[in-house]
Amino acid sequence: MGVISEEYFKRYVDEFNSNADKSNAVDHFYAPDAVFRNPFRGEFRGRDALVNFFNSGQGAGHEGIREILHIKNLLIVEDRIAAQLDIEWRCFAETNYLGPRKRGDIFWGRCAAFYWYTDRKFNYVDLYLNLVEQT
Repeated sequence: MGVISEEYFKRYVDEFNSNADKSNAVDHFYAPDAVFRNPFRGEFRGRDALVNFFNSGQGAGHEGIREILHIKNLLIVEDRIAAQLDIEWRCFAETNYLGPRKRGDIFWGRCAAFYWYTDRKFNYVDLYLNLVEQT
């Protein structure tokens, strides 16, 4: 089955945070038919839907936003991961991501994310998210 370690999850977060194009992170860490549930934006199924949602380019799910994950707590048991994350969103353009935002705005969310995986690939992620003024 291939158990995921804390270091492996940190590599995922590092790769996710380091590129505006999330294609490589999705290819490396998600199963091709993975499902990702976001309480504000809906459910995304499969590689192409995930890449489009995570990406920040024009017409993408995070258009005008750079998203940075900050791990606060992590629990890995068998084929499941529970992660407490602070999410930092930096606006590099005017956008309406989770409300109207101006270029230069920075806003935050606190989240609990639950990951299920098989063979070291995430196949289902369920996200719980609260927007906050500051961390």
